[in-house]
Formats: sequence, C-alpha cells, structure tokens
Amino acid sequence: MRVRIDQSVARIVDDLPIDLTPVCQRNERNMELNLPQLTVFKYKHGDSVPLSPKRKLLFIVSLMLAPFIVYFAFPPGLIAAAIPFVVFFGRSGTLELGPRYLICGDTILYYANVTQLTLQEAEGRLSLQTASGKPFVIERGKFPTNARKKPKIAANQAAKFAKVSARIVEKVRRTSPANSAAGA
Repeated sequence: MRVRIDQSVARIVDDLPIDLTPVCQRNERNMELNLPQLTVFKYKHGDSVPLSPKRKLLFIVSLMLAPFIVYFAFPPGLIAAAIPFVVFFGRSGTLELGPRYLICGDTILYYANVTQLTLQEAEGRLSLQTASGKPFVIERGKFPTNARKKPKIAANQAAKFAKVSARIVEKVRRTSPANSAAGA
C-alpha cells in the first residue's frame, strides 16, 4: 500500500507544470524530498516563538503531573512545578537563513523583495528595506554569547554579526543585483 501511495505522489509531482528541482531535490532511491537546510543563528528578537511539538508535549505532560508530584513529595516536588515554566518561557529566538528568504520570529523576508540594503558596521546595524516600505533591522547587540567579560562579549557579537550580515548581503545581491547597497 505504501509503495502505491509513494508512486502516485511521485507521478503527481512529475506531472506538475512547474519545476521543483531548484527548491528541493528528489531522492530517486526512496522517493523522498530533500528540502534545503536553513542556517540557524541564535538571535534575541522581540517576537514570540511558537512551541515545537516536542516542547508542547513536554509542557502539557509536566503541567498535568506537577500538582500530583507536589502533593505527594512536597519539598522536592517544587522543582517539578517549575518545569512547565522553564519549558514555556525558556524558548530561544532564532534567525534562520534560507536560500531565498530569512525567517526571524514571525517575519519572513524574501531576498527578492528587498529594495534597499544598508549596512552600518560602526553601529552594528543591517537594515533591509522591502517593497512594502517596512524596514527589517538586524542589530549586533541581539546576538547572544556565552562569554562573561565585556571585551569578549563584544568581540563574539561583532564576529557573529559580521558573519550573518555578510551572508545576507551576498544572498540579497545574488537574488537581485539591482539593489542599492549603501554602506555595504
């Protein structure tokens, strides 16, 4: 049964009038679609981050079990009561770079829609202006680091910002070379 379904899906994909090969390459051996990998960077954006399915399950299970554990084992059970809060509030924000777009929180920005690109290395800001007029800004100070000393924190954030901004500038220029790039 599974072989029939995979073959029918493959036939449907083959019959589509558009070419899907630049977006995803099909593995002929086991008929799976290999989607492009996103480059993920930790970034403290202000948007809310949705819970992944595994985190949702852990949150629900720990929320349901916490009252029972607290009731039957009071002093150590308080740790069990804190687990749902850690799962819910412990989400970290990410900046994901794809081949044609970037995702930051609730924002998806296609490189082809960028009309103006402004890189201000001294202030640590990369500003992307879209066709709708809404600016998207990436700031150096929002990249987290595990360093403890101020000079090391600044150096790590600067290195991460330089790496991310270079990739974004390169992808925007490759997608739409007619963009005006001020300061880049």
